[in-house]
Amino acid sequence: MNPLEQELKNALRRQEPATDFTERVMARIQSAGAGRRTETLGRSRAAGLRDWFRVPAVRWASAAAMCFVLVIGGLAQYRARERRRRQEGEMARAQVMLALRIASAKLNGALREVKQVNQAPHDEAR
Repeated sequence: MNPLEQELKNALRRQEPATDFTERVMARIQSAGAGRRTETLGRSRAAGLRDWFRVPAVRWASAAAMCFVLVIGGLAQYRARERRRRQEGEMARAQVMLALRIASAKLNGALREVKQVNQAPHDEAR
């Protein structure tokens, strides 16, 4: 056994409490209880609220409520972003369709002119 383990074993071994241990603990409990009663009379609301949040069930409930609010807020942000992206996509689609119509009209006009130029020599030859 190394020296550190031996020191830990000695420090953590079982010891009998002092003979006046019980009386000292009881006296401290009584003095703390009396001090707390006088302390609570003059406390502010903030201190009372702070003590209320020290209760584990309240702490967990408030943490759960905050998580719920964050999740709902995050979902609302996500839906708004998706709606915006969908609208932008529809606008882009409309612009592409307009560009295709314009290009189609220009190509049809150019095709007509090419056909007219190609038909003109055939018409003169006949």
